Amino acid sequence: MTALAKDDVRDKRQAILTAARDLFASQGYEETTIAEIARTAGMAVGTVYLYFQNKHDILVDVCLALKAEVAQVIQSPEILALPVQQVPRAIIEATFRTSRKNLRFMNSFQVEGQSPREVARLRATQDEIAGSLNTYFQHLIAQGELSPFDTAVYAELLNDLVSAALHECFAVEGGAREEFYREGVIEFVERLFFGPPLAARASGA
Repeated sequence: MTALAKDDVRDKRQAILTAARDLFASQGYEETTIAEIARTAGMAVGTVYLYFQNKHDILVDVCLALKAEVAQVIQSPEILALPVQQVPRAIIEATFRTSRKNLRFMNSFQVEGQSPREVARLRATQDEIAGSLNTYFQHLIAQGELSPFDTAVYAELLNDLVSAALHECFAVEGGAREEFYREGVIEFVERLFFGPPLAARASGA
C-alpha cells in the first residue's frame, strides 16, 4: 500500500469515527444507524463496512480513542518525573481535565467487548496503562521511595479504579460531582501509598 493510500484509509476511518462519536453523543448509540454515520461522514454505507464490521466495532474504536487520551496522561513522563508524593494528584487531576474536555463523548468511555477480538483490543489498552504504572512502581521501589509490594496487582486495580470513577462521574452523572470523585480518588491513592491509614490505632500502640 502506498503512503497516499494509507493516508486515504486513515482519513476515511477518522471521518467515520468522528461522525459516529458525535452521533453517539447527541442521540445515543442505540438510536444511531450505520446509514446516519455514513451520511454524516460523507460516504456510502458500503464504504463504512470496508473499515468496520458493524456499529459496535465502531463504538469500540471510539472508546479506545478516549482511553488513549487518558493513557497519555497516566504515562506522561513529565508527571512521572515529579516528586513521588505529587504524582497521584497530578495524574488524577489531569485525567479528570481530559475527561471534562471530552464530556459530550464520555458515554462511550466504558464499552463491553462483544467478540474475542473486541475483548482483546479493549484489554490490550488496559494492560498498556497498567503496565506503565507497574514499571513506575517498580522504579520507585528500586529507588527506595516505596516499600516492596505486588506492583502488578496494585497497577491493575488502580487503573480500574480511575476508569470506573471517570465513567461514573462524567458518563453517568455528567460531571455534576466532579470534585467529589476527583478528590475522593486522590485521597484514596495518597492514603494507600503515603498514609495515614484509616484504621484507628489502639491506645498505647
